[in-house]
Amino acid sequence: MSNTKLSIDRIVIEYRDVYWSFFNPFKQNICDYYGIKPTIREKGFKYHLHIEEYPDRYFHISYELCYTPKSKKHTLRIETHPDHLEHFQPILDGLKANASSIWFVRCDVAFDIPCPMNQVFTASRTGRRMNLYEGTRYYGKKSQRQQAGYCRVYDKCKEQRKRKRKDITGELTRVEIVYKPQEKIPIGSLVQFPPTFNNLYSCSILTNLEPLKPEKRAMVLAVQQGLMTMSDFTPHHRRTIQQLLESQETVDFDQIAQEQWEENVIVPCALLCGTVSRVKVG
Repeated sequence: MSNTKLSIDRIVIEYRDVYWSFFNPFKQNICDYYGIKPTIREKGFKYHLHIEEYPDRYFHISYELCYTPKSKKHTLRIETHPDHLEHFQPILDGLKANASSIWFVRCDVAFDIPCPMNQVFTASRTGRRMNLYEGTRYYGKKSQRQQAGYCRVYDKCKEQRKRKRKDITGELTRVEIVYKPQEKIPIGSLVQFPPTFNNLYSCSILTNLEPLKPEKRAMVLAVQQGLMTMSDFTPHHRRTIQQLLESQETVDFDQIAQEQWEENVIVPCALLCGTVSRVKVG
């Protein structure tokens, strides 16, 4: 769908070889300035600092994986919205100057489709079952929230009205998918690696269900409501439904990412490392 817009949310960046001699006073300065206290956990990363100046502006820092051996230097991660990076530039500059390298770990890639949610038909190509909770479709368990391919589909206008208490007109459905490459990407080269999701999910805009017999129309609606998945149907029924979907307008996630990825990552990459490379080596 040509008027679908891509954006990036919740980006996670990794700084390698950050020395404890830097992190210890850095941590204390952050706590003093923002009036927060560090959290210490026994799983994942040990030290956590969470800055939340406003409900919609946050910056999370984590340091030293619990399972790593004792060392003078450890990995540090940050998590925030790309739009918040500029506000926390002094922190980013300090981290950049005290890390051996900076790597992209994952982010949420959002596709905003200007259609009501009941017309947006999404299905997993890998057999991942859909769950429906309070109107949102989830592909994956809550415990898989940070895993590659975790997906949720929801009414973006409804969500904005609820969070910001604004009267937003129009129809907008958001498909949000976690992009987590198998190998971490140097942040300066991220522009070269747009995500690919067509192998994970299909997405069609249902504009005409009339060609379907009532039985198969009910099957499509059952999938839409999270009552069944495509894998629950016989091969014959799946083929019939797939033929219908092919006649509808589709959302090509890969093409949209190819076209809009650079404009979404070029500024965050420049803020994080100061350089952007568009040329692949090898």
